[in-house]
Amino acid sequence: PLTSSTVEAKAPPREEPKKDGELSEDTQAQIKVALRRGGEKASQCNIVTNSNVVGEGEVEVLVDGKVGKVIDATVGAPFAGTSVEACIKRSFIDEYALTFDGQLTIPYKVTLAENKNAVDPKKKDPKKKDPKKK
Repeated sequence: PLTSSTVEAKAPPREEPKKDGELSEDTQAQIKVALRRGGEKASQCNIVTNSNVVGEGEVEVLVDGKVGKVIDATVGAPFAGTSVEACIKRSFIDEYALTFDGQLTIPYKVTLAENKNAVDPKKKDPKKKDPKKK
């Protein structure tokens, strides 16, 4: 008969209770994506600022779980105090993550590649005329 069924209902698998301060796998994955996106944008800061500050440095990224996004970034050496510092900070701030309880500071390595088109400010541009010479 059409009303007979051999399917039994099963309870969903039991979820392990989260410990205080522990992030879910989805939240961890989303934070990794936000950091990667910020890092990719930061790697272009030499081009954006027409600078040539190269190397690898650490950025401390502050994620606010209540709003689910990066709210601040602290740029370390060798980029702190250089022309690319503000660009690196902007690259991370406002990247989204899932919401969670509290705030989290995460260290992240950033690598800036050489900008072959950067103009050395110490060298004079041969196309510009010296205003002293007439």
